[in-house]
Amino acid sequence: MSLASAVVLRSIRPWSIWTLAALFVVFNYVHQVVPDIIANDLIAAFRASDATLGNIAAFYFYAYAILQIPVGLILDRYGARRALIAALLTAGLGALAFSRADGAASAELARLAMGAGSAFSFIGCLKLAQEWFPPSRFSTLAGMTNTAGMIGAASGAAVASLVSAVGWRGATASIAWAELVLAVLVFLVVRDRPHPAVPDVSAHDGTGPRPRQMLDLVTDLQVWINAVYATSISLVFVAFGGLWGSSYIEKAYGMNAVAAADVGSLLFLGGILGSLFFGWWSDHLGRRKLPMVAAGIGALATMAGLLYLPGVAVEGLEAGIFLVGFFSSANIVSYAVARDLYPRLAGLSIGFLSTCFYAGSAASQPLVGMLLERSLGANKAGGLAALTAADYRFAFSPLVGFMVLGLIASLLIRETLHPVTATVPAGD
Repeated sequence: MSLASAVVLRSIRPWSIWTLAALFVVFNYVHQVVPDIIANDLIAAFRASDATLGNIAAFYFYAYAILQIPVGLILDRYGARRALIAALLTAGLGALAFSRADGAASAELARLAMGAGSAFSFIGCLKLAQEWFPPSRFSTLAGMTNTAGMIGAASGAAVASLVSAVGWRGATASIAWAELVLAVLVFLVVRDRPHPAVPDVSAHDGTGPRPRQMLDLVTDLQVWINAVYATSISLVFVAFGGLWGSSYIEKAYGMNAVAAADVGSLLFLGGILGSLFFGWWSDHLGRRKLPMVAAGIGALATMAGLLYLPGVAVEGLEAGIFLVGFFSSANIVSYAVARDLYPRLAGLSIGFLSTCFYAGSAASQPLVGMLLERSLGANKAGGLAALTAADYRFAFSPLVGFMVLGLIASLLIRETLHPVTATVPAGD
């Protein structure tokens, strides 16, 4: 092999490894949106109620959320390659079992397996980014990884077309087989490589992190401050964008459901662009703290303006929702901070952060719902139709409070990216 060919191979290999891992992240989010797309098919196939359908969808997230810290420990101990191969096989075979499920119980078990496998996708991709790229690119790659997930979440129209062509069982089976093919590609291409500048504490030798090291991580105040920032600044995606936002827009602006959903989707469009921008900006500056503080100020100002400024026009609403999503996506920099704080335990550090994020997300929707119910008072029989725009603003007020908390956390976070940790990895 010529010298030029060797140089090209060395430059392509890290990106090939990251791309395959990022495809797993895409599949993760595709699995998350599929139940919504085939909801009517599942109700007909299993004679399921709305509650049963909700359980079928939720079993995926039960496994996904519970496994975030164990996933980090496994990745730190055994490396990403073996873990991702096993995870892809688990998720793919689970999806294949889902396509052949003959009842709600078997569908729930299949979704549980899919969630357990997919739990490795995001952290595994970031673990490989840590090993194959310098820390000065980690935030950019974290943003790109997050964007890959959002592309998967936005694949609903393509999945719906596939369902229309081959039916829900054929569509889910096709997704499963594609994921199993990806497992083969990961086996052939992906390799673990401890970062030369920051030797892995275990070097994937099966010893894994020691209990004292794990204890140091979970009792580190900076780890908790970082988790508070990542969680509090981004709850808007779940509580506003994921559930209640469209209803508020309908009520406040007199829009129909379709138009309100279109406006609400601007939150996620802002999130996609913000993930790329803040990841790149952090690495470009060589700093983590400044982008996090700037985003904290921007998110707080735009969210407060949306809720409390009187007479905001529709154009202002659209711009505001986009900007809230844009600024709130700076939570992606927190994953780089998690890596910077404990580079030798990056899997566990990122897994801990993800666990805090999912815990906060799980609590935010019921909190808003409880405040809306309180606004109804004795008029509970009126349901959502009885709520006013002011009721929604009151219920969304905790989101503004959380953004204040996120801004305070960003001011308390210490800078973690330094020249000595931003070296380019040595060759193979």
